[in-house]
Amino acid sequence: MGRAQGGDLPGAIEILEAFCAGGDAPDAAFAALGALHLEAGNPEKALEVLLPHSRRSQPDPAVFFNTGRAAEALARFTDAVAFYRRSVALDGFSPAVRALGMLLGRLGRSGESYELLQTWLEANTNDHSARIAAAASAVDLGLANDAESLIEGLPSDAPAIRLLRGRILLLRDDPWGALGQLQPLAEQPPPALELDVRRSLADTWLQVGDPEAAIEQMQLIPPGDPADTVQLANAYSQAGRLQDAIETLAPLAEPLVGSEPPEDPGALALNVLVDYGRYLLSAGDARKALSFLQLAADIGPDFAGAFEALADGLEASGRPEEAAAARARYETLTATPLPGRTRFDVAANADDRLGQGIREALEMAFTGDADGALERLDRQLAQVPGDPRAAYVRSSILLQNGRAEEALAAADRALEIAPGRADGMYQRGVVLMALQRLPEAEDMFRRALDVAPQHPAALSDYAALLMSTARSAEAADLLSRLVEQRPDDARVLAMLGRSLLDARRFREAEQPLRRAVELDPRNAAILLDLASALWEENRPDEAEQHAREATALMPDAPAGHRLLGALLLWRGDYLEAAASLEQAIASGSQDAALHLELARAWEGAAGETEDSGEEESRLKRAETAYRRATERAPEHAEAAYGLAQVLRKLGRTEEAAVQMERYRMLYQQDQQDTREQGLESAEPDGRP
Repeated sequence: MGRAQGGDLPGAIEILEAFCAGGDAPDAAFAALGALHLEAGNPEKALEVLLPHSRRSQPDPAVFFNTGRAAEALARFTDAVAFYRRSVALDGFSPAVRALGMLLGRLGRSGESYELLQTWLEANTNDHSARIAAAASAVDLGLANDAESLIEGLPSDAPAIRLLRGRILLLRDDPWGALGQLQPLAEQPPPALELDVRRSLADTWLQVGDPEAAIEQMQLIPPGDPADTVQLANAYSQAGRLQDAIETLAPLAEPLVGSEPPEDPGALALNVLVDYGRYLLSAGDARKALSFLQLAADIGPDFAGAFEALADGLEASGRPEEAAAARARYETLTATPLPGRTRFDVAANADDRLGQGIREALEMAFTGDADGALERLDRQLAQVPGDPRAAYVRSSILLQNGRAEEALAAADRALEIAPGRADGMYQRGVVLMALQRLPEAEDMFRRALDVAPQHPAALSDYAALLMSTARSAEAADLLSRLVEQRPDDARVLAMLGRSLLDARRFREAEQPLRRAVELDPRNAAILLDLASALWEENRPDEAEQHAREATALMPDAPAGHRLLGALLLWRGDYLEAAASLEQAIASGSQDAALHLELARAWEGAAGETEDSGEEESRLKRAETAYRRATERAPEHAEAAYGLAQVLRKLGRTEEAAVQMERYRMLYQQDQQDTREQGLESAEPDGRP
């Protein structure tokens, strides 16, 4: 390969072709020849050389790898994935691991992409491109902490890093921070990143309540991607431009009616039908809406949202009996009772003295006699040393009484007695989680579920661990399995809804949260989560209703007043928004973002009054809120800018000029910090 390294690709190819023509060349030689054709920009020739050798019974992993590269270069992605997989199967350290992870990420299969790239990066930590791709998959999965760790140390002013930081901030419910990353990038986005930048910025504008700005970004994206079309229609709807929303979605929705129904319509097609039907309903065209909603119900018999929307359409059309049937189907899909099970297998029959003794020990612990309960369990262990149940419960009681190390020893004892029991693995995981030994706890929960895939306690606590480490998408999968067992458990449904919210799967979160509210209608926390999901689904009226219910149930809880205030601020009901946000602050919430929202509310309220005295009073309240925001976050450029604008409206031009200068300094400092961080993290040769 000396000629190739010296830049003489044609010469290297000629030598290898002659060698391979001899008939006894090893597969590695053909793999190298294919690689040279790829370097020469000739993937067709590479594929021609490699395909015959990829069909051998025991080919070289490099043959599969380079065949995959050639197929990928020719946009034959299904073939490329298959060849990469076969290379990885033969050699777990093959560069095909990286290639497969990168390709799957581009194809939107983020979960598998992330796992593969994590494996690759364990041995290739300086592969910055793979780190960026892994971080992008982590963001897709809602793993903000993992994504941030992956890009740590990379130049922060690099466009790909700015885009990722913006998306991470969106995951952390900081859309204003995301704007700071994405807006400058959107002015002249790199061609390879432009679509992702504009999609992310549009999503950000929707989150801060400016759908017109979102529409502006979406209109810069070339048409053709159905998901972009749905997003643009949603933005039009949120902006109150219902006819534009209908016209935008019509090219996707209209052909679906009257054509052969697809066997597997997919989530996108179902959402198109339901969204389009809802838009038509809102526009007063219930008759036409019904054709789309009925089709959604027909081709998605298990899609609860279709039946809920269909029920609304039938009611609007004056067909109450059919509406009731659709509503009943919706309720059936969202609530199918199944039996539950106990946390531990300690149930006893009449002849089970150990089980009876354990129940008595639990009763003693419940009444406060933990030491007596532990003594009784010790006697049970001595009497029946081969039964692990007393050890499980002993560990649980010790943990509840703050004796975690002793609880771990008891859990270890249970596993010694019965090493293959899921309950023992689960209990050890619980203790490890309490000791903050999270990787070990996760391993135990995984082992418990390998033994008993439907173990309800392991599903629940493992999900809680995942949610605590920002892995809500994985938690949602576990909780969905648990809901199948316990569809009428409001706590489990609420956990599932919260995990889906954290994973930004808002439409999916609505169903379990609605059912949880039905089961526990006075639970303010669940009502707030449902309100959040509905708001994200662009249904502000329903969101406001549930937020008001929550604040009525918990008048002293700041979260309800804050959510209600944010909803009202987005709606433009500035005075009521200000009152709600003031209540959130009075109830104990004091962060800079809340004061910033309050300032915007008072500033908006000032523009609504014609009384000059009242206008000045409201502007002064806005000034106070902006100042409090700057006190809590002195580096917050937006707060400085807002304060400058309010001071200008109050006629205090000199103070306004000072704040504007402060804003400019903060902005310039942000830019300088970004540049310096990029230089510090660069390698000695100056490249990332």
